[in-house]
This record gives sequence, C-alpha cells and structure tokens, in this order.
Amino acid sequence: MQPWIAALGSVLLHLLVLLVAMLSPPITMSKPQGDAAGGSRVEVNFIGESPPEPTLTPPDTAPASEPAEAAPAAPRIQTTQVAQAEDPLPADTAATSNAPTPSRIPRPAQRPAPPAPATSPPPTSQRRSPTWGQPPGMLVEDHAPVNAGPARSPAAESGRRYNASGSEPNLEVGGYQVVYDLRSETRLRAWRDQGMTELFLPLPGTRQYMVCPLETALKRESGPCRLLAPNDPEMANIGDAREVITVQQVYRRGERVWTGPRPYR
Repeated sequence: MQPWIAALGSVLLHLLVLLVAMLSPPITMSKPQGDAAGGSRVEVNFIGESPPEPTLTPPDTAPASEPAEAAPAAPRIQTTQVAQAEDPLPADTAATSNAPTPSRIPRPAQRPAPPAPATSPPPTSQRRSPTWGQPPGMLVEDHAPVNAGPARSPAAESGRRYNASGSEPNLEVGGYQVVYDLRSETRLRAWRDQGMTELFLPLPGTRQYMVCPLETALKRESGPCRLLAPNDPEMANIGDAREVITVQQVYRRGERVWTGPRPYR
C-alpha cells in the first residue's frame, strides 16, 4: 500500500498548492509618477556644452532674408607657399585639400541668435611630421650638386668601370685595365735573376707604354702600373711583357678596346 499512499499524498499536495495560488490576491502595478511617464521626452545637458537658448519670432514680424551661401570665415593660421616644404603633408591630406568644395543647399531664413559668451576652443591634437620616428640616416636627402636625385655620389653616373673577379689578374694605369695570364714563368724568373724589375706593354690608342712590376706578373696578382715614353732611357732595363704573359682583354674607362685569343701586338 505504500506506493498508493505516496501517490495520493503527492496529488493532495499539488491540489493544496493550486488552491493557495487561486485564493491569493492578484499583484497590481503602481502607475508611474513624474514627467517621464508615458514616454515623454527627457532633457539631457552635456557637461562642458551650454544648451542653445530658444529664440522667439514675433508673429507680426517677417523673417529676414539670408543669402543662400554664407561667406567662409577667414582662417586663423597664416600660410606661406614655398617651392619645397621640409615636412610635406601626407598624400591623403593633400588629396582632401585639393577636392572641390560641395555646393551648399540654401536653408530657410532664420533670425540670428544672440551671440554666445566667448569660450576657449577645445584643445587640438598636434599633428606629427610624416617622417617622425625614423632612425638617423634613413631620411631622403639631396647630396649631389647636380639634379641626380637622392644619391650620395657627386656625379649623376657612377661610370662603367670593369670589375675583374679575384681569379682574373689585371694591371691598371691611366684608365686602362689589362686582364692577363702568366705564360712563361721560367723566363720571367730568369729575368729577375738578371736584375730586371719591370715589364712594359704597349697600349692601344696611346704612344706611351704601361710599365708594371715584375713581381706582380710573377705572382699572378693585380696592381697599379705607370706610364713611360718609348724613348725614355729607363726602357733599356725593362723587358717586353708580351714574351712572358698572355693578354686576354684590354679595357679603357670601362669599354673593351681589345680582346683575345689572337696574339697581342
């Protein structure tokens, strides 16, 4: 009988709760008090801004006519046009300033309001230069005396000088550059044992000879030389370089004026 007794007790308990809910008085809401009831407007005053004063127009007075477009006020900042500014404006600011001003739509005439008390303008944020924050040495500057752009060279063109690699020995003098290779090391050592210290080589386009150290050619290195006239007395103790080295290419101010593999004469 316990399940039946439990079921009967549960039904009686629910009926008792339902009866209490039906006999309790209903909850009534109180009507709102004040001007804000019924969805009326609320006046809000912002801190730091004075509310505009309403102006009344007499019924017997017609509103004064106002021009369709008011004249722009004079700017407070005096500007001076220059050829090249130190801190130019960004592209977006320049594009905005050059955009045409849209035409204004005429508004209905209104009576001017009384002047408001003078107040200080709100503080404006200072605009920083577009180049602010760059490390030293990264700013574009004109260093060339001619109109060669922002280059660090005194000339507009760096030249067409031939740069030989480390495996190509070359001899240089007066704008000439001779790329060579050692052909007879035995004869060159014999000349050195006889007391010879320099070698001469004719150059195309000039009557002077290129005179280079013998040790430079013996070690297959690159180095500077000097120019000497053919009838100079020093030519008696200088050997002909064409007998011990093979000339591959000759450059003059970066332009190739002779190339092998034919014999150099």
